[in-house]
Amino acid sequence: MSGFDDQLASATPASSLCNVEAELGLLGDLIADNRMIDLCADRCRPNDFSVPLYGQVYAQMLEQSARGAAVDSVTLAPHFAADAEWSRLSSVLAAASLNAGTRDRTKAYFEQVIALSARRRLVAGLQDVVVSARDLTVTREELVANADEAVGAMVDDSTIRQASAGSYAEQVIESFGKPIVGVRCGIIGSLDDAMGTLRPTNMVVVGGRPGMGKTALVTSYSIGAASRGHGVLIFSLEMSADELTRRILADMTFTNKGGVPYEHVRDGTVKPHEIDAVRAAQRRLNEIPLEINDGSGLTLQRFIRQARRHKRRLEARGEKLELVIIDYLQLMSHSRRGMSPYEHASEVSMGIKQFAKDEGLTVIAVAQLSREVEKRPDKRPIPADLRDSGQIEQDADLIVFVYREEEYLRRSEPEDQYGAKYEAWRTDMDAVRGKVEFLVPKRRSGPTGKGVGFFFGANAAVRGSEFYGQSYSEGASR
Repeated sequence: MSGFDDQLASATPASSLCNVEAELGLLGDLIADNRMIDLCADRCRPNDFSVPLYGQVYAQMLEQSARGAAVDSVTLAPHFAADAEWSRLSSVLAAASLNAGTRDRTKAYFEQVIALSARRRLVAGLQDVVVSARDLTVTREELVANADEAVGAMVDDSTIRQASAGSYAEQVIESFGKPIVGVRCGIIGSLDDAMGTLRPTNMVVVGGRPGMGKTALVTSYSIGAASRGHGVLIFSLEMSADELTRRILADMTFTNKGGVPYEHVRDGTVKPHEIDAVRAAQRRLNEIPLEINDGSGLTLQRFIRQARRHKRRLEARGEKLELVIIDYLQLMSHSRRGMSPYEHASEVSMGIKQFAKDEGLTVIAVAQLSREVEKRPDKRPIPADLRDSGQIEQDADLIVFVYREEEYLRRSEPEDQYGAKYEAWRTDMDAVRGKVEFLVPKRRSGPTGKGVGFFFGANAAVRGSEFYGQSYSEGASR
């Protein structure tokens, strides 16, 4: 048997994870119609071919096509003259090109080549995981991360969308007069005004120092958005689903007439006269599209895979996922050992932004800020305070900082409660008590600015500046 036959035989395992005839057919069709080469180039790579020589030929075809040169067995020949197997392959390709079929047939070959390649990569990746699993020096977290990457190889990366600017302009004009597509909260009106409607593909970063109320803000926002019919998925990395649900229940009982204290819901000490409000909140939760994912060890790839799975599950029910919340970004697990905090934060930030763009939904990522904030007289955050990576600032379409002067003043309470300093401190505290500032230093699609709202720590809730002007029924129904 010739070397070419050996190569062919070794590339055709009984597992059917390759189809040599489809690979030959695809190469022949591309020679017959060079215009198809560019259409394949974005998704099909040379290493998607199971036979190394076929991959080398395909790579040369891409190179010649990119230069505008004609591609056929004659123009390819000089590049493979030294290869003993080229003579046989050249004849096969010439014959295949003469028998080229329709574009639908070429597409079928193309789709099968890349699908089988993805499966081969998956098998290879999982085999590596099996080998690693036998090595007791490899941690469980590393095994999970390696398995995630192997499964991630199956994800179709055909996300390139291209059309003429004129066709996109036509879509813009057709959208005039139609409702704006995007997410709004409704129960934090001053924040909605400061941020505007959150559009599909947006990555929103909510930052603040500990104690500023970041989780309360995104929780209240998610409740409001889901109550308006927007599908919401929360990835809770800092607290368990049980803890977060207790905060949500306390928040949902809260109106400008009062509510069930978070402490009571947290500790299970709800009073008899409060239980009806909690049950009513639970019934509302059953009616709105809000789900919580509190899985541990969440890498970027696992996040993307789980969010996509939830999106597909909703679509199968005729529903839509519009908003994903991550609390918080820096708690995502490293995808590989030895990553620096900067590399990790940059990878996660870029991955989340790409995910939002590919899936056409909004992602809100909560982020911690560096301690540098505490060293300044004015402790209002600026984008440079985002911890670990300037990439986060670059990727974000919108940045919102949560700032409460009350928290800083509380820490500076004078010991002498009868002196002039204490009176001045109490006056300052009264002026800022319960107030929260929403600072928007970056807004890619609109003006920057700020809004003011209210933070109700006892109820784990955030509301807008319009809160006290709402009627009881409005507050209860939202």
